Amino acid sequence: MPLLLGAYLVYLPYSSFTDEERTVVYNSIKGADYSYVILSVIMALASHLSRAWRWNYMLSKFKNQPSFLTNVAAIGTGYIVNLFVPRGGEVARAGVIRKTNGISMDRGLGTIIAERVLDLIVLLIITCIALSLAAEELLPFFSERLEVLLNETDIRTLAVFLIVVVVLFVTFYWAAKRFKVFQLIKNFISGLKEGFQTIWTMEKKMLYLLHTLFIWAMYVLMFYVCFHSLEGFDSIALPAVLSAFVAGSFSVAFVNGGFGAYPYLIAQVLLLFGYSEILGTSIGWILWLSQTLLVIVYGLISLMLISFNSRLFGK
Repeated sequence: MPLLLGAYLVYLPYSSFTDEERTVVYNSIKGADYSYVILSVIMALASHLSRAWRWNYMLSKFKNQPSFLTNVAAIGTGYIVNLFVPRGGEVARAGVIRKTNGISMDRGLGTIIAERVLDLIVLLIITCIALSLAAEELLPFFSERLEVLLNETDIRTLAVFLIVVVVLFVTFYWAAKRFKVFQLIKNFISGLKEGFQTIWTMEKKMLYLLHTLFIWAMYVLMFYVCFHSLEGFDSIALPAVLSAFVAGSFSVAFVNGGFGAYPYLIAQVLLLFGYSEILGTSIGWILWLSQTLLVIVYGLISLMLISFNSRLFGK
């Protein structure tokens, strides 16, 4: 379903552009200054390596702590899996350290969930900053969309949906109680909790926080730097950059790797700041293609390392 949504968001602007406009988008992407794109990719890679180093501060609470290289490969594997399976990357990432270092899936996932919660808090802070800096452009846009959504909501459809949810919940509860699934779930949650709590119990909390700030600084900078690859964005303001960044970041959470949604939402946000949809679509695809190519290359190298040289990943 997410990939179908992404495909639709690829088709939507494509179908609305004329042949001449599509040619302009293609030529803009082809003729971009890729020295800025390469710099953006290097910043993204630096953030991935920092994430791998940061993870070990949490994993140090367990026996058989993974090496830095193990974490690098685990994160790369997680990223490439996420391109095809929504949120499957987190499971794959925990699976790598279970295979190489014997850290249980529930504990590994617990550390990853804690990490994601912290990252979400940082993203929400950036979102609030973007909203405060660009309130004049963004608030009317969101209020208009919310009004349309409320007006188009079918109460009967919503009621049927709620009934289906209740029936599914009751069915799951009955089945879980009958087949003693609750004890398995309880044990799994206990492991998740142990992994999650490492964010409070780890020794190097300040270094963990500094890595978090570095990771998100790289995310914003790699996004901003890429704008200089196209003419027309030379004097782009911070509110426009942060607003587009937030839109792109949330698109990745709802569609595999942001496919289709990432360039589309960036283009729509940039429209609010006076940039043409053609220009916004061009920079959106440059950003998405460059970062996705990095994820694919990084992920494939990680998979090969894990498959052919697993002994390399001991502590």
